[in-house]
Amino acid sequence: MKRCGYMTVYLALTFGVMISLFLAVIEGARRSTIRMHIECCADMALDSALAQYHREMLEQYDLFFIDTSYGTGDPSFHRTEDWIFEYMEKNLRPGEEFSLPGIRDITGLSATDVNLLRAGLATDDGGGVLKYHAVRYMKDVSGLSLAQRILGLGEQAQGWQGQDVEGQWDEAEAALKEEIAHKKRLQDEDWDGEIPETPSDAVRATRGEGILGPAAQGMKLSGASIPDASRPSKRKLNRGTGLFEPKTAADGLIDDGLFYAYIMEHCGYLGKEKENSALAYEVEYILQRQCQDRENLKRTAQELLLIREAANAAFLFGSGLRSEAAGAANVIAALLLMPEIAPAVETVILFAWAYAESVKDVRILFQGGRVPLLKSEGEWNTPFSRLLTYRMHLDSYRSSESGWSYGDYLGALLFLHGSENAQQGLMDVMESDIRRTPGNGEFRIDGLIDGMEAQISVTSGFSGDFEITRIYEYERE
Repeated sequence: MKRCGYMTVYLALTFGVMISLFLAVIEGARRSTIRMHIECCADMALDSALAQYHREMLEQYDLFFIDTSYGTGDPSFHRTEDWIFEYMEKNLRPGEEFSLPGIRDITGLSATDVNLLRAGLATDDGGGVLKYHAVRYMKDVSGLSLAQRILGLGEQAQGWQGQDVEGQWDEAEAALKEEIAHKKRLQDEDWDGEIPETPSDAVRATRGEGILGPAAQGMKLSGASIPDASRPSKRKLNRGTGLFEPKTAADGLIDDGLFYAYIMEHCGYLGKEKENSALAYEVEYILQRQCQDRENLKRTAQELLLIREAANAAFLFGSGLRSEAAGAANVIAALLLMPEIAPAVETVILFAWAYAESVKDVRILFQGGRVPLLKSEGEWNTPFSRLLTYRMHLDSYRSSESGWSYGDYLGALLFLHGSENAQQGLMDVMESDIRRTPGNGEFRIDGLIDGMEAQISVTSGFSGDFEITRIYEYERE
């Protein structure tokens, strides 16, 4: 049976409005879904990019960085952009990866571009980005005690740095010789110009041999070296955008102390060499920045010697041991028939005695013993009777239980050399060490980024173009 129907004008008009509203709601839901989907996919893509951290940087140095060369030796932000783009495509169109029957894509999304607006390289700000993360690591694992200890050692040693004790010794010796020559000429017109030797002369003669020989006597030293021109501190580096706000550079005194503690914990040095490292004496390299292990050790030993000389000379000139030098000086002056030169002879003998004790101090440190910065008479190891033959008795000593170890002195030297020098040296050490590991022969530390600000462009087959910006980086809580 046929039935008739009708539609009023009002219903016709209302129906058109309702259809428009319904379609608008559907399109709004689609656009909201698209935005949410893009945000989720961007977060997953950037998380996946951060998951590609460099394994050796974490294994050896406990730091998270992305290697933008991805093992190719050619670091580039574009490589990271390509990886993010690939992750976006997989997340936006999962149906292409996992085929499921009956599934329809209502968003029609695909990535069109990824651009890194900001990315901080480890080497930015002269290694400041690297230092920032090293300091953050130390704050997490050790607190401030290690920093305070190294800063304390450095401040104590600072008082003895730069005192040219050997120069003062040479000046005193030259003045004494001139005075003796002058008086000899007055006493004897036929004087042949020969000046008698003092105990100081015999000790001074050994100075020309250097400190490394006696300090490392009988020890097997490393002969390792690294290439010169390829070091990060010697070549032109890639540049990033540095630390992101609200991060601030680790420039405070405590931060410096934590950075030095990080170096001492993660780098090798004499007596605590690191396995499979390019250089055996890495902390010494950071201090001296020479390509050869032996040269770095030699220069470090010389620095230690000068600090020990200053401290030992100051002790001797104010201690009761001075009387032994005074007695010998009086005898020498009497034999020369010049009693008035006794104080000058005593001075040069004291300088020589301080030098001999300092050589033994460095030897003690190289052997793993301890040497206090300021000694007491009971901690003095070179009897005056052995001054002339001190080189024969370098292994006759008492190690102080409360003194500084070789590592303590290295920490103090790091403080004295400053954090900028330490940053440059550490970058060289890290790169040379990681290049020795499988698959990292072309590794470059100026290809490491600690995070990124990425701008991702996406297009939809239904709703136009979209753009999202995200900041993702490694950050310790």
